[in-house]
Amino acid sequence: MALLIMGSWKRQLHLWHRWLGIALGLLVLLWFGSGIVMMYVPYPSLTAQERMAWLPPIDARQVRVDAGAAWHAATWPDNARPDNAAAMPDEVRLTMVAGRPAYHFKRDGLWLSVWADSGQPLRVTPALAMDSARIAAPGAHAMTAELIDIDQWSFGSLQAHRPLYRVRADDAAGSVLYISSRSGELVRDTTRGERAWNWTGSVIHWIYFTPLRTHGQPWRQVVMWTSGAALLLAMLGMVLGIQRLRLRRRYAGGRRSPYRGWQAWHHWLGLGAGTLMMTWLFSGWLSVTPFDWLASPGVTARDRLAFAGGALSRDDLAIDVAGIVARHPGVLELEWRRVDGQLYLSALERAQRRLLDARTGAPALPGDAQVLRAVRALRPGVAVTVDLMTSEDSYHYSHHNRAVLPVLRARFAQADEATFYIDPAQGELAGYADYRSKWNRWLFNGLHQLDFAALLRVRPVWDGMVMVLCLLGGAATLAGVILGWRRISR
Repeated sequence: MALLIMGSWKRQLHLWHRWLGIALGLLVLLWFGSGIVMMYVPYPSLTAQERMAWLPPIDARQVRVDAGAAWHAATWPDNARPDNAAAMPDEVRLTMVAGRPAYHFKRDGLWLSVWADSGQPLRVTPALAMDSARIAAPGAHAMTAELIDIDQWSFGSLQAHRPLYRVRADDAAGSVLYISSRSGELVRDTTRGERAWNWTGSVIHWIYFTPLRTHGQPWRQVVMWTSGAALLLAMLGMVLGIQRLRLRRRYAGGRRSPYRGWQAWHHWLGLGAGTLMMTWLFSGWLSVTPFDWLASPGVTARDRLAFAGGALSRDDLAIDVAGIVARHPGVLELEWRRVDGQLYLSALERAQRRLLDARTGAPALPGDAQVLRAVRALRPGVAVTVDLMTSEDSYHYSHHNRAVLPVLRARFAQADEATFYIDPAQGELAGYADYRSKWNRWLFNGLHQLDFAALLRVRPVWDGMVMVLCLLGGAATLAGVILGWRRISR
């Protein structure tokens, strides 16, 4: 009886492994291949370097209206205008849009813009969108613009700018550019080659197909349950692979595996790469925070407001920004930034971003005491330890993007182990970690990207290591896909 139960149990494992492999094997194989592509071609975004290269300098002669007057003139949709006597914008920026200076105000998650030369609300038309797009496609002879909400290349952090103008250019790169319908700014750029590679990279790896990805929660559920089922497939494979392995009482001919041909390849490669496949699939499953495990709030709007020492004031918006721009003719963007109640302007230039005194326009840095007060305001009444980091730690570090250094690390004596990283040169919060994000850092970044230590992140060492492991896991999966195809072909 026990033998019958044991035999039935093993058969059930074989059947589950077989049919899960037939259902998911090709997708797992594509995950390994697309992971290699994503090492070199990320999902499209407008990088800081591209903005620094493309934004035109602000023309101080055209700035005739201060930010306060422009904020008062801002046009709000659906009668949602706040009471300007009490409400102030959460963020304020000044840039050039289609050859004219414009203020950009963010309030309640929406951007609204006003011309800085006339004080009139900025209304984005197809013609203006195409003018804005020319900074990224100067070689284009013809452009077309259409208003969209979302498409294959505009997922992600663009919600505050939607709907978007999608501008197609006939330049050599085959550029498709996305312009905010609220601010008239270029917010994302793509090229023909970038889009083509992403079909074999991010789209497959993240199951980023527009009809599904448009609906955030259903997409998340699909990724969670698909990767969870693939993890079960790998676990069953390891159990069966170990169970069929004989190291002492060998099979006929002295073989350690009962299989031949593609079955033998699948057995041995599965044993060799099985642990790796399980850790990758498990960490991929964690990437969508299943059941909200390890979900961390990150740096919140409340944290930023506390560090700033309160919201922007009328006096903050009334500064002589034209005079400051005139003193710095190469400035591409000015951003209003407060630290402990004192206003600074963050000035973006071609090679750097630096803080300016909001009253005089001279370069300035927040004082040590001022920054410390701003830090303590993040968690009032909680003991905090602050130290200066000139090198990376395990939770503030470089991978594909360079981490800001030096930074102040503020560790609060709380149950959630809240830790903030502050960039003193820019007067802003540069990062956050708590016990959830710390677990996620090791279980996702560590297991999924092999990002355990700085030594492993050195390129091309990291590239070679990840590529070899992806090929090994892909080979094991390919053998299984071939076996599955043969099974269903009979």
